[in-house]
Amino acid sequence: MFSKFGLKQFAPLAISALTLASTAFGANAYINQIGYRSNDAKEFTVQDVSGPVEIVDAAGSVVMTATPSASALWVPSSQNVSLVDFSDLKTPGVYSIRVGGQVLRNDLKIADNTFEDVTKAALKWFYYQRASMALEQTYAGQWARAAGHNAGTYQLHNSAGSGSISSGKGWYDAGDYGRYIVNSGITTYTLLSLFEHYPDYFRTLKWNIPAEGTLPDLLAEIKYNLDWMLTMQDTDGGVFHKLTSLGFPGDDMPAADKLTLYVIGKGTAATFDFAGVMATASRVYKAYDATFAAQCLEAAKKAYAWGAQNPNVTYSNPQGVSTGEYGDQWLDDEKLFAGTELFIATGDASYKQNVSKANVPNWGDVSGLAAYGAATYGTDDGSKNILIKTADEFVKRSETGFGVVMAKDDFVWGSNAVAANQGIWLLHAYYLTGEDKYYKAARKVLDYLLGKNPLDMSFMTGFGTKSPKKPHHRPSTADKVTDPVPGMLVGGPQPGGEDIGSESWECKDYRTGVPATSYIDHNCSYASNEVAINWNAPLAYLAGAIEALNAGHAPSFAVGGVAKGEATSIKPSVTKHSSSEGALRMRFVDQQVFIERNGKRFDLKGMQIK
Repeated sequence: MFSKFGLKQFAPLAISALTLASTAFGANAYINQIGYRSNDAKEFTVQDVSGPVEIVDAAGSVVMTATPSASALWVPSSQNVSLVDFSDLKTPGVYSIRVGGQVLRNDLKIADNTFEDVTKAALKWFYYQRASMALEQTYAGQWARAAGHNAGTYQLHNSAGSGSISSGKGWYDAGDYGRYIVNSGITTYTLLSLFEHYPDYFRTLKWNIPAEGTLPDLLAEIKYNLDWMLTMQDTDGGVFHKLTSLGFPGDDMPAADKLTLYVIGKGTAATFDFAGVMATASRVYKAYDATFAAQCLEAAKKAYAWGAQNPNVTYSNPQGVSTGEYGDQWLDDEKLFAGTELFIATGDASYKQNVSKANVPNWGDVSGLAAYGAATYGTDDGSKNILIKTADEFVKRSETGFGVVMAKDDFVWGSNAVAANQGIWLLHAYYLTGEDKYYKAARKVLDYLLGKNPLDMSFMTGFGTKSPKKPHHRPSTADKVTDPVPGMLVGGPQPGGEDIGSESWECKDYRTGVPATSYIDHNCSYASNEVAINWNAPLAYLAGAIEALNAGHAPSFAVGGVAKGEATSIKPSVTKHSSSEGALRMRFVDQQVFIERNGKRFDLKGMQIK
């Protein structure tokens, strides 16, 4: 239902008038516009094509002829489409797609390190979302701007108690300037897990952001938000819901927004989300900043204790407050997440949870995050079975239509994040089994997000032959720069039409009658074209994990043979123990063989190397 999937509570936004754009299909061949990896399985989608499909190189030579699969109806777009497999073409280059002598498109790319720039840009966007600091030209280029919403003392709204707190830093949540604990929860966890799963890869990957001591760029960026989250914990351990103005600002730059900010609300969802994230952070930062890691763990324990004593404190916007609600009436999943992460971090059995069911994660349902932790770092075969069962259903969906796992009902507010999180779910199934079908289906999600979809567009700003130009993002609207801030994943098509109306700031009706094309590239559309931190995070994880896997890396808990790239030349056998505590695992990373036990690494002579 809407309360579980919607980005924000419906609220009027003062937006300039609409220029209606067409959602008609732009081509008969739909491709990943960023490219395909040489050694990956590769496919694109065609419509109204029955004969052979030729792939032509830059010299005009036909290098491959393929036969499309049988045409099938893809219900979300009401299109009859076919898939064309061109996996046997492995030579890097730019190609054309030709049918019956007609060139359908000429931007089909094969390249290695295909998604490295996508990963960097998706992560760099969090820097552009930083509150309380100026973005310098050295790092932000033409999107440099003055600081907004500087660190200071903020009054508690009467929904949060009385008094004030000091707060600063953090990421702006979406197209507005609010900061919200609930949405920061799933966002920050997703990025922490990306580093925790691929520490060797992200230890050296850089994308030009200010240094934070000696921290790798990813941990430096995450810490900027963790520092803000820590300011939102009350002295009794509970966590305030959000730091926003009473209503949404106009189309102003951050420094020009003079609306008064308040600390609003305090509840169980925010507190348990905070506890889960801080527990995860305590593990990830321990090797880099033990003092900060200990602070995070203590904060997690205090928050969990408050949540356990106050298990049913729901949040809804008080009268007079119309910023994003992130209201949640179902709170068991937040406890599952927090308890699971604290159990992994501490080994204290009092935190251990029974994850009996789980869904693909979103901000309102984090049971899937608990399943990830229980299945990978715990001993919960039930969680593993849940992951595999759902992943098998996703694989079946990915074999027809546009080759994407999404069903008609997945086209909700933020549908692109639904797809990205389905991709992460599939990768976890791949980690746990080593079965390549899960990796292939996960990679197809990237194909969809980056162009192989009925709208024939990359949903990521600044990437692809056709990408969003007018996202619902206040800095991109107000900065007088032609191009939007790069690296943003827009929400994507969905039929709700919550932003449609007759007011000057509302959209004209852009709905097409089918969910997968109900979208408009205009800043009036906060229902289909807004951006959000919890949408960019799964995109960053999906692209980053695929790059790391193909560079020879794999999570420490993964079965043998999961890493691709150069490391696949040696595939050591791995014995999975019934308990992760004390388990020995042979690993092969960066051309080195070592034994791993309890997070420590040893060479084959038994000498500790990490």
